[in-house]
Amino acid sequence: MSMQDPISDMISRVKNAQSRGHKEVLFNSSKIKLGICKVLESKGYIKQVEVIGEKPKEEIKVILKYFEDAPVIKEFNRASKPGLRKYFSFDQIPLVKGGLGTAIMTTSKGIISSDQAKKEKLGGELICTVF
Repeated sequence: MSMQDPISDMISRVKNAQSRGHKEVLFNSSKIKLGICKVLESKGYIKQVEVIGEKPKEEIKVILKYFEDAPVIKEFNRASKPGLRKYFSFDQIPLVKGGLGTAIMTTSKGIISSDQAKKEKLGGELICTVF
């Protein structure tokens, strides 16, 4: 059976691993998933991300981050879905939890956080939100 939404699968794997207290999680590699993980790492939501394996069977290994035995990521939600894409110009990008969270977007400059998109005045598709 083919997977309809690989990004939602990645988000579910991260949430499930954190709820069980796992230190790391593995999932199939793609450019979009790696870009999302790089933004999560730069914003401090995860400890480390690395690609393991050779090209046809590459996997992404994410080392999860905890603070006082609680996961750093409280909410991790998919915003734009295959059946309903959500696009925003730079001045309309929504705030996540009043600016405390981060929105991850795909733009013409690649996958970046909403803060960086606003600073560079770039609009694009809102992939997911993290708090």
